[in-house]
Amino acid sequence: MIEFLARAPHQMPRNDGSVGMEGDLPFWARPKGVLIILAVWCLLHAAIGAFLESAINVDDAVESYLVQSLELSYVPRNPPFFDWLLYSLQQVFGTGRLSFAILRYALLFACAGLVYRVACRVIFDPRLQAAAVYSLSALWVVGYHSHRILTHSNVMIVGIAGAMLTLIAIVRRPSAKLYVGLGAWIAVGLLGKFGFVAFLGVLVVSCLIEPSYRRALFDRRILLTVLVAAGPLAVYGLALHVLKQDVVAATAQTIGATHFGWDDVVRSYVVALVGYALPFAALAGLIFLPGNRGEGARVEEDGQRDAARRVLRNIIVIGLVVTLVSVVAVGTTNLRDRYFHVFLLLLPVYVFAELERVGGWRARVPAYLGILLAIAVGVLAVRVAIPLWPDPRLCGRCIAAEPLHRLAPTVMQALGAAPTLVADDRTSAGRLRAAIPEARVVIVNEPQYRPPSRPSTGCARITGIANGLPFRLLPPPGRNTIEMSVKWSSPLMNPHRWSDWQFTPLPPDDPLCQ
Repeated sequence: MIEFLARAPHQMPRNDGSVGMEGDLPFWARPKGVLIILAVWCLLHAAIGAFLESAINVDDAVESYLVQSLELSYVPRNPPFFDWLLYSLQQVFGTGRLSFAILRYALLFACAGLVYRVACRVIFDPRLQAAAVYSLSALWVVGYHSHRILTHSNVMIVGIAGAMLTLIAIVRRPSAKLYVGLGAWIAVGLLGKFGFVAFLGVLVVSCLIEPSYRRALFDRRILLTVLVAAGPLAVYGLALHVLKQDVVAATAQTIGATHFGWDDVVRSYVVALVGYALPFAALAGLIFLPGNRGEGARVEEDGQRDAARRVLRNIIVIGLVVTLVSVVAVGTTNLRDRYFHVFLLLLPVYVFAELERVGGWRARVPAYLGILLAIAVGVLAVRVAIPLWPDPRLCGRCIAAEPLHRLAPTVMQALGAAPTLVADDRTSAGRLRAAIPEARVVIVNEPQYRPPSRPSTGCARITGIANGLPFRLLPPPGRNTIEMSVKWSSPLMNPHRWSDWQFTPLPPDDPLCQ
């Protein structure tokens, strides 16, 4: 992977106008250096998620519940590609935290590597190419939220970066193989998350505005793209039809009208937009704009790079305008910062492409990279601190530090080697399955997905996994209910936090256990 992403030769312009080769660059700006730094970042976070934290997070828990079997479609809200990948990994690495860490950081590494390749084709100077990909860590949804939440979105951003890279390659040197690859990336994006539809629509419009990209779209080989993308999407569409899963209704339930006034709608739009772009936008503006005299600005023309930069600009501008018009027309305040992945993922590439044309950046890059490093180290420190000091002021419920694995001995002793566990909701069910790999976990009331039946050595209902929320109070205990209070493993916190769980054995023929 590193060899593929780093194989393009790089040159660096000198102040005298001559061009130096890769050996003149600092390590952090060389292709292999960039990808080694990205790999180290991913490995450090993966190690925290797999070995230091005690439990999986909320979004992972939902997927943990769903992948108890391999299905063409699980729930209508999200397409299944992430679940297919997770199911495959869990056949090898088990249902615990390791499988989630491997998948999350493999996807983030792939996304960052592809964004870097895009930057290499839009930006001339290798130092700005590297700064652009490092800046992903300053998009808070990527640099922080991606460790806590986000599953299907990580597949989608790989599809976005891959599709953009392939399209740029098509414009440079079109071939049937590249058009086939574009179709594959579109299929990955659409099977990753439905938000890719918005990116694809805006991408097409943006390409129609730019002459060289318009020619690429009207090339007859674009039919290969359509055919390749249509194959897996047709199979998925058939599965939706057979399973009677209504994607439109599920999407409307997620981001549909909330009947707020236009001022509340616009406010939610601004909050989501700012939440996505910060701290990157503020940091880049404060470092590179004040007192900038434009020294060292790129003056030579590069038609292909400039065309790609304009397409990125069009995607960002058109996407933001369409989003604002749409949310105002629908009247929804359900817009979330992560939804801007579809239009702003490549924002750092565009910003640094423009900065290269403006100039005045060379002496300021070290300070900028220093702040990025401080942010990255700070996020790592917070993640390390949560299992060691899970104070509510730091992490709220701190579910990553909750010792759910301590349920396993009690469950296995009481129910045998292949238990069936009944949980209250998908989050509780998925977290139980990750903590007790031998268990089949079902939900009290789940109309969309129920794992297949299998021989069971015992059944019990476990309550309290979502304990601590005001609407998840423990029910009154029954005659055979076992109540457990478990102290958290938090060496830096005294007094320790506790979790209260209830374990209620059920007869094997109880409908809840089926």
